[in-house]
Amino acid sequence: MEEAKEIVLITGGAGFLGQHLIRILHERDPKVREIRVVDLKPYENTIDHTTPPGKIVSFVGDICKPSSIESAFEGVDCVFHMAAYINFDFPPNRKELERVNVDGTQIVVDLCRKYSVPRLVYTSDCLIHMTPYLGKANFTIVCNQTEPKTKVPQRESEFQIPGYAQSKYKGEVMVLEANGSPLANGEPLKTIAIRPPVMFGEGDQRFVPGVIKVAMRFGGEIPKLAGPGGKQQLVYAGNAAWAHFRAKEALANKTKDIAGYPVFVTDESGIEDTTRFCQRLSRANETLKLRPSWYQIPLFVSFFLAFLLELLIKALNPIVKIKLSFPPCGLLSYMSSILLYNRIRASIYLDYEPIYTEEKAVSNSALWYEKWYQDYCRRHNLKKLKVK
Repeated sequence: MEEAKEIVLITGGAGFLGQHLIRILHERDPKVREIRVVDLKPYENTIDHTTPPGKIVSFVGDICKPSSIESAFEGVDCVFHMAAYINFDFPPNRKELERVNVDGTQIVVDLCRKYSVPRLVYTSDCLIHMTPYLGKANFTIVCNQTEPKTKVPQRESEFQIPGYAQSKYKGEVMVLEANGSPLANGEPLKTIAIRPPVMFGEGDQRFVPGVIKVAMRFGGEIPKLAGPGGKQQLVYAGNAAWAHFRAKEALANKTKDIAGYPVFVTDESGIEDTTRFCQRLSRANETLKLRPSWYQIPLFVSFFLAFLLELLIKALNPIVKIKLSFPPCGLLSYMSSILLYNRIRASIYLDYEPIYTEEKAVSNSALWYEKWYQDYCRRHNLKKLKVK
């Protein structure tokens, strides 16, 4: 008897992680006959994977305006909710973060119920765990901890990445609390939340490109602003996408074991200072050679100056609307933190193991970042950094 074919829907599928998930579904999931992408822009393949004609159907619309996208939910077997307002501005745009990441998530849950979509996989974020160490320090320590043992802030002021992290956590809680709620056809909704750390890989327009832009201002050096720095765990987007696929399968086959729970997703990427990781990544291509600065600014000095800068911006905000692309204290907190997550739950209940080795992840990513760097220099008429 032939296995029933599935229709899946990806909100935010035209974005960074969505591109990798589409590649995974096409290459490794023969059950999927149609992939629907809901995004603010038409889907366009930006990471050069192959997909057969007609398998991807693009719906352009805003998840906060259900009338523009709800037809995409008809007949769907699983929704991957990846759409989010990923913004770290300081001061944070709390209104927009709440509108998209919280209200928009509630709309997705409601549409799943209305159209009897049985499975919902939510993309959360490990940044929700950045809490002050011992309640006081301006950094976080997470050492090989599992989901139940890792703290989540109880108050808004405890989120070291203000605005964004809290909105993602609210969305996660909403999705997990919806697990088991009745669909229109009387069946229960099955939900899960995937928590990846910061991701890198093809399609990344934010993390490594942001580091490259800073380094270009300092002759290829990445300033070490937080003393010697901490140790941050990263994950290749291809492996994070594979975990989402495994979550879809687990909700169908291991519902009682995993539905209603959050899951950490990591891979074999080295646990190291982010500046060192970017250096190692840049060494794998021919035109870009980044390196940490020879100097280190002590964390207490950097944090004090960042604290004063945030106070100044808050004081001036009613008069002059100044926006920074990152919260100064939050950025320093991340750079100085130790962030290492235990993926035992993913291994046991999702049957998840990384499918891309660290070597493959770095080589794939290096090609992408080299192309991004060359295009950026060309668009802005900039000289490339001299290789050292």
